[in-house]
Amino acid sequence: MTDRLVPQKKWSDAELTALLERFPGRRLSPALLRAMTRGWSVPASDVVEWRGAAPRRARRRVLAADFPGVTLVVPAGRPAVRTNDLPFAYRPGTDHMWLAGPTEPGSVLVLGPDGEETLYVAEQPALGHPNAVLDVHGPLIEGPLETCAATAVRLGVETRPIGELGKRLRGTAAKTVRGLDPHVDALVADDGRELEKQLARRRLYKDAYEIAQLRHTADVTVEGFAAVARALPDAVRHGQAFVEGVFAQHARTHGRGLAFTPIVGSGHQATILHWQRNDQRIGPGDLLLLDAGVEGPELYASDVARTMPVSGRYTSAQRDVHDIVHAAHQAALAAARPGGSFTDPHQAAQRVLADGLHSLGVLPHPAFDGLAAGERSWRWTLHVTSHMLGADVHDSLVVAGEYTAGTLEPGHVLAVEPGLYFSPFDDYVPEHLRGIGVRIEDNVVVEDNGIEVLTAALPTSATGIEDWIADHAR
Repeated sequence: MTDRLVPQKKWSDAELTALLERFPGRRLSPALLRAMTRGWSVPASDVVEWRGAAPRRARRRVLAADFPGVTLVVPAGRPAVRTNDLPFAYRPGTDHMWLAGPTEPGSVLVLGPDGEETLYVAEQPALGHPNAVLDVHGPLIEGPLETCAATAVRLGVETRPIGELGKRLRGTAAKTVRGLDPHVDALVADDGRELEKQLARRRLYKDAYEIAQLRHTADVTVEGFAAVARALPDAVRHGQAFVEGVFAQHARTHGRGLAFTPIVGSGHQATILHWQRNDQRIGPGDLLLLDAGVEGPELYASDVARTMPVSGRYTSAQRDVHDIVHAAHQAALAAARPGGSFTDPHQAAQRVLADGLHSLGVLPHPAFDGLAAGERSWRWTLHVTSHMLGADVHDSLVVAGEYTAGTLEPGHVLAVEPGLYFSPFDDYVPEHLRGIGVRIEDNVVVEDNGIEVLTAALPTSATGIEDWIADHAR
């Protein structure tokens, strides 16, 4: 829809020739360029304030109060270069999205003393201007950008052209999040750590709006696992890349896309903690360890793992290992409670895993007799049980040393993911267990009186997973 014609400017040959000289790669004649400036209309605009604007307005006020009298600069970042002039898909900086919402690449939010809130956004030549044709970032090449006025209405924040940012920050002592935008890094001398850490602390506590986002993303991820279950018969023919593709298609169709490159470990690749090559075959008798998540439109992520038998039934050895990990997972969930230590779920899971290693005949082993009790299992457990989850998969990682030493509190959201991994090359493991890897991961919200498992719709027990696979095979 359009509402009016763009005012027609008469461009002289000299003006057009001068513009063409600035873009030597654009081989257009002045006559063709003149013709390309005519006959355009202004797109109609019926923008209203976005539903995510209000919670972000409140977050900006809280953050500004954390730094009284200080100017804060939070860039969205720019697309990373894949090769030559081709970028990777753009993902805005998490802190910028958390404070401002979805903006164009290169946008910068400035929070100043005395309540100033200004979003600086990229400018673009309008349709009807020769540069709309000549500029490789123009509206005919990459699509039209939202105007400053429209962005201001949609996000509920004053908006100015990015060209004014340098003047605004010149001579100003400011704090910023570094490493996202070279232009901002050059304008602001601050090392970025203090602001980045405080943002991470604030983001640890999810409000009702954020939890609703995470709940939706978890639901979409559960559905993505169901899509993989339906595709298991074809996975044997096509391999790990096919499974990744099935989940990726679901994530892109029903969310913003993948929250991270999925881990698709079949057979002995399931024993590799971060197997993300996903380029091997899948055998009919393999276990398939799928660790994957969907990223929602506001970046809130899920991070879920299940280990399923490709045949639909676990072998005796596979079930033995899975049952131990399942018991550890249940113990970890039981230990996750408000007021408890962040490490309580990990300690509870480790106790069950250690007992399980004894029942399997893996422990005791003389090679580990001199180690502390908590270290004897590490060869086969490989990782801690939990991390925070939010708009980043490993949320608030910059303050992980703080939150891991603290307590779980209402509003915290975490992943709970115990596992056992028996490498096929591990001579300390009974031969019938070698090549078996199992991980079970759920996403959990800490509430006032307990927890909510956001991904509870996805079964965790061996029998439950077998029945779930059978249900989706029909």
